[in-house]
Amino acid sequence: MTRALIVIAASIAIIASAAQGQQSSYAHRAWFPDGTGVEIHAEATGSSHISAPLVETGIANDEVNRLIVDKNDHILFGYNLAAFRDTQSDTTVIRILPLDSKTLELLNDPRSRYTGKGGAIPTVSMVHEFRSVKSGEAVTLDLMSNPATGEKVYDVLRPITGPSPSPTGMSVSAVPTPAQLSLKGIELRVNGQLMNAPVSWMIGATVRIDVPGHGAYVIAAADPKNAHFYQTVRADGKSLSWSIDGDQVQVISKTDVGASGIIWVYHDVKFKAQDQPDAVRLQTADNVEWLLPKK
Repeated sequence: MTRALIVIAASIAIIASAAQGQQSSYAHRAWFPDGTGVEIHAEATGSSHISAPLVETGIANDEVNRLIVDKNDHILFGYNLAAFRDTQSDTTVIRILPLDSKTLELLNDPRSRYTGKGGAIPTVSMVHEFRSVKSGEAVTLDLMSNPATGEKVYDVLRPITGPSPSPTGMSVSAVPTPAQLSLKGIELRVNGQLMNAPVSWMIGATVRIDVPGHGAYVIAAADPKNAHFYQTVRADGKSLSWSIDGDQVQVISKTDVGASGIIWVYHDVKFKAQDQPDAVRLQTADNVEWLLPKK
């Protein structure tokens, strides 16, 4: 369950959600002055105790900040987030920055709700910049880890499109996350033959895979309410597999695929890309209509 909090000090608006299990049921969306949007959600490996803290996103000193706090409102980790559009490459630049002195001063203000005032707040040691991030692609940032068990909590950040709720400034909001697929560094086989798939991490409610000689496959994590989709894809741990139109397809991801059981696939057996027709192509979106091949 998400909760909205207002911190007294300098009106730091905070949106909070629990990072329980593999993925929280809410993601946070941050919008920047040029209209760039970034969706952030926390994930955890393993099952244990480090996934319990709350993950909060807010705005202070004209900076978007991301915090992990425990049940006693003690800040365990934090960083600032910036993003903007690279108009030349039509991609997004995502920048992770250490908490600055003004933000630290506000977070440690006696009037704020946070405990542990005056203590050092762990943050990133340097600026991390991810350039040329395409729509649907994702980058990650490690937040916390337990060396004894190898478990960790990390943020997944991806560019999003759409109208900003605050066209002339910045805003932060929490949104329920739909069922999503996560495919990272996949191994793709068609009828047992290994295909040369691009190395990327794709996260979205819908994923499209164009395979030379076999057409386009659009896989949906939730029922797309479209008669052209068939519920034939088996999602199990790190794999997706299906048989359709005489082909057997298997996808192995380095991450859990994010769905389980039988999910949906659409196949356009005649599709052939106009550009790079001999290359496997991966795309993702939150709406199946965006990925269906154009007739």
